[in-house]
Amino acid sequence: MKTHDLLCEALEIHPPWQIVRLRNDLGKQQLDVWVARESPRRGWIFAARQAPPGGPERIWRHINVGQARCLVHAVPSPELTDAAPPWAGGDDQVFTHALTRQIATHFMEGVKFQTICKLLDIPVGDLWRFKHNLDNGKIALSGREALIADRVQAAGDVPDTDDPVWRALLAGTREIDIRVLGLKLLLTKLRGQVQLISDPEVRLMKAHELHHYFVRHAPQLAHELEQIRAEVRHDLH
Repeated sequence: MKTHDLLCEALEIHPPWQIVRLRNDLGKQQLDVWVARESPRRGWIFAARQAPPGGPERIWRHINVGQARCLVHAVPSPELTDAAPPWAGGDDQVFTHALTRQIATHFMEGVKFQTICKLLDIPVGDLWRFKHNLDNGKIALSGREALIADRVQAAGDVPDTDDPVWRALLAGTREIDIRVLGLKLLLTKLRGQVQLISDPEVRLMKAHELHHYFVRHAPQLAHELEQIRAEVRHDLH
């Protein structure tokens, strides 16, 4: 496989899209790629590659290539918006769909904010804006962008992360007696966020966040967990 093809594979750039320009001199440890639709070659062997199309271009931060940041340049079009490929981003978003999925996975797994910035080499300001938009329903996670994180292994008999009880707690259709202040504050915050979120995948991520809190603090949440397990047993009968 050629180097160009390997790079396309690593960046999830697949036909009918292709890399039409590549530069590594626009920033320290930074790779800039321009992406456009494939076009028929006019020659036999030495046909020139397609030039980037004209028009205002967008720039999105993509997944890293080794230790280098990757920036994708492309001209927005209805076709690009409808296809929503992993290497492009949504309107008014600075991250590609693939990087959005990666960041959301880290949040769902409980990775700390500063750690995500360090791991992915993302400015704190950009990540704060992303988290704010996510919490306020301005970013959707669906289709190719659906969360693919590994399930957090439940501890202390915490019900499975996909159990409906978590969504019911967030929606306020199930109530439990809460003695731990930290859980009260978290549940209040998450319920407020869920009211603003319509995308089902982002709602699911919030349920994962609540579940992860119970997994991490299971010994301190025995009173609350017993009530949740009782709710689950009731649903099974």
